[in-house]
Amino acid sequence: MPISSVSDFERFAAKSRQSIVTKIKRAEAEASLYALRKEKETAGSLERWCKQSHAQWKQELYIREQQGERVIADEVNSVWSAFKKERTNRLKEALKLRLEQEFEVLATCFVSWVSQRYETGTFTLPKVLMPSVDQAKFAIHEGEKQQVLFVSGNLYIEYSVTRILDELGDEIVRQMHFEENEWQA
Repeated sequence: MPISSVSDFERFAAKSRQSIVTKIKRAEAEASLYALRKEKETAGSLERWCKQSHAQWKQELYIREQQGERVIADEVNSVWSAFKKERTNRLKEALKLRLEQEFEVLATCFVSWVSQRYETGTFTLPKVLMPSVDQAKFAIHEGEKQQVLFVSGNLYIEYSVTRILDELGDEIVRQMHFEENEWQA
């Protein structure tokens, strides 16, 4: 067996060092590549998460905006409906009062209109309106209510404040329009 020299040992040590350095560099390179790959994966998943979160946030914001708009629209519609109903009722009451005040004049006009269009029939009306009926053409009955009834064969015509409001009240209300914060009719 030959005797080893110091130079052989130094060569062996150098080789071992070189081998260790190579292994360390390879391990460092692999660790660096692994770290870069993980960093890219993390960045990618973070970007996907951010995009997904942003999309969810936008969707939730849209839903909340829609709900908010619906709540506001419902509230406005509710207030507007209450306002219209109150104004409609006030208008109908004012119209009713005015028709009651002018009933005698309007009923006289109605009797005249009917008298011109029909030859015979029966009137039922308040006593105060009886002189306006041509008694030669029409039969007359005294009525207790503020109304005029005309009957001729199958024809039946009622003239009263209630009937006018029933038939024309909604039409009159439809003719209203809102202008400069006041109801106009």
